[in-house]
Formats: sequence, C-alpha cells, structure tokens
Amino acid sequence: ARGANILAFGKAVDAATAEFMQAVPRGIEVEQIADQPKVVEGAMSEFEHSFVEALAIVLLVSFLSLGWRTGIVVALSVPLVLAMTFVVMQAIGLDLHRITLGALIIALGLLVDDAIIAVEMMVVKMEQGWDRMRAAAFAWESTAFPMLTGTLVTVAGFLPVGFANSSVGEYAGGIFWVVAIALVASWFVAVIFTPYLGVK
Repeated sequence: ARGANILAFGKAVDAATAEFMQAVPRGIEVEQIADQPKVVEGAMSEFEHSFVEALAIVLLVSFLSLGWRTGIVVALSVPLVLAMTFVVMQAIGLDLHRITLGALIIALGLLVDDAIIAVEMMVVKMEQGWDRMRAAAFAWESTAFPMLTGTLVTVAGFLPVGFANSSVGEYAGGIFWVVAIALVASWFVAVIFTPYLGVK
C-alpha cells in the first residue's frame, strides 16, 4: 500500500499471529515462509552501512588530499544533499524501499563530485593569493554551468529506466527519480552551500 510502513506492518503481523495462536488447538503451528519486513530491514541496514562506508572513504580521501578544513566542507555536503533528497522524495510520494535505497547507494558515490570541484577551485585561488569571498565567487562563476551540464548528462543516463513503459519501468523507475533528485540537489549544494561553507 502506498505510504505504508512495512516494518510497522511486520510488527502488527507478529502481534496478530501471537494473538491468533492463543486460540488455536495444541499441535497446530503456523510457520512463516516469507518475511518481507526483515528483507526491508536488511536493505535499510545495508544502506546505512554503505552510507557510513562511503562517507568514511570520502572523508579519508578528502582529508588526505585536500586538508582538514577543506575535507570538512566536502564531508558536510553529503548529509545536506541526503536531507534535501529525502524532503523532495517525501514531497513527491517516493517511499523508501529496496529500489529507492539502491538508487541512494548508487548516488552516494556521485554526491560529492560537485562539492569537491567547487571547494578545490576555491583552494587553488586562495593559494594564488585571492581572499575567500573572491575565491568563492570565482568557484561559482567558473564551475556552476559545467557542473550542471555534467550532472544532467549523468541523470540522462538513467532516463530510460525512469520512463520505460513496461513492468521494468514500473518496478525500477524509482532509480531514475532518486538519482536525479540526489544529483540535482548535490549541484545546488555545490554552487550555493559549499562556497558559503568554504568562506566560513
């Protein structure tokens, strides 16, 4: 059912089964052969693990190659992009399930690209003697449009999945929408929040 929480549904099924079994004669047992709530819980756990793993890798690489403060700017972009993605998903009625979680895992590796480009441009200009405000403005002017183009090209790669007029499109169409939302959100973060955080 649209908007239903299958984890809560699983608990309700367990409670109803326990209540039902109290009235069943001895010797009769009910065996559950499929447990979708456990599958979904496993998928959620897998996403959390992948998210923490991806964030740790991004932090490590960013801190080693960009330095401590620059790495923090890049690291802060990930939860910000995910928060924006979740808000838009809720607004348009996209639920969390295996397909959308898988799409988020796919998008995780792409979320920081734009932020790294923007903050690295700032660092290069500051190393050339520019002040923070001027470096942030230059990062916006020189990278915003190329990053937008790259983002839209990546999103377009998932377009056939989102608009496939078939059972595959119906089942896996969420991949396109989640990846598109996450990547466009990452572009907004890279051109608005990343320069601001870089200045701060």
